[in-house]
Amino acid sequence: MTNQTIYIIGSGAIGKALAVFLQLENKNVLLIRGRTDNQPAEKVPITLTDQNNRKFKQDIILTTFSNLTNINGIVLIATKAFANEDIADKLKDITGDFSVVLLQNGLHIEKPFENFQNVYRGVLLSTSQLNGPHNITFKKVDDSPIGPIFGQNPIPDEIVAQINTPYFGFRKDNDIVKLVWEKVITNCAFNSICPLLETDNGIFHRDPTVLELAQKIIEECVEVATSYQIKLDPKTIENKLLLISQRAEGQLISTYEDIRHKRRTEIDSLNLEITRLAQQSGKSDSTIHTSLLGKMIQMKAKIAMSG
Repeated sequence: MTNQTIYIIGSGAIGKALAVFLQLENKNVLLIRGRTDNQPAEKVPITLTDQNNRKFKQDIILTTFSNLTNINGIVLIATKAFANEDIADKLKDITGDFSVVLLQNGLHIEKPFENFQNVYRGVLLSTSQLNGPHNITFKKVDDSPIGPIFGQNPIPDEIVAQINTPYFGFRKDNDIVKLVWEKVITNCAFNSICPLLETDNGIFHRDPTVLELAQKIIEECVEVATSYQIKLDPKTIENKLLLISQRAEGQLISTYEDIRHKRRTEIDSLNLEITRLAQQSGKSDSTIHTSLLGKMIQMKAKIAMSG
């Protein structure tokens, strides 16, 4: 199998972790800044520490869109989903032959790419946290599934094989929409409760009272999913939430990190998107906890950014 170049858009914690693990497997990797442009390419030393306290170090090429005139290979998008319209516009102007894999949280975040060919969605089952500009901690929960979202053929085995690594694993799954919903629902709990309590991901398996609140969010979101013919099992989602909580003990959820660093959060594509869908289906009273916690995160982020 010929190694394709793998372009990782988003130089945050997940993007950096992907770059390190892929380059360790001798893949051709380019890390592309998601927020800034018109900067020269540079090599940056990235140090990653995993859940077993193993350290991995790689010098990764970091560049911007302005330095790309042609893309041939696989594009992994690891930015926050609110950047997708801008990223899609930039990719439209670049020639080449490439597939796109969205490795982001949220519902309906793929819309800006609906006119692209070969677009797939992933459900991240790993967590990563920045502890410095180029220093990260990484914890794998399970292999992350990826699959088709626009009624395409199944994702080619070659794409999965190219991005799969022993430490940051990927697997093929053709029922990705259901898995996206399950992950979004767990994120509705993690990305609202953890920042409001200012605590780490492990809180759900440590504190039964906090888990009880998460269960209410799960129940509400599952009811909304049912309105859109998505059949989900609340207990399955709760078990996945607890697994993530246990294996990501000590890690801070990205929304909490965003608030701490006065950045925009992705709550619009999580709790607030579930709220919008509930209103659209005439079930606005069914998402009281999900909606309230989402709005509190929105206000908390606004206060932080204005301070």
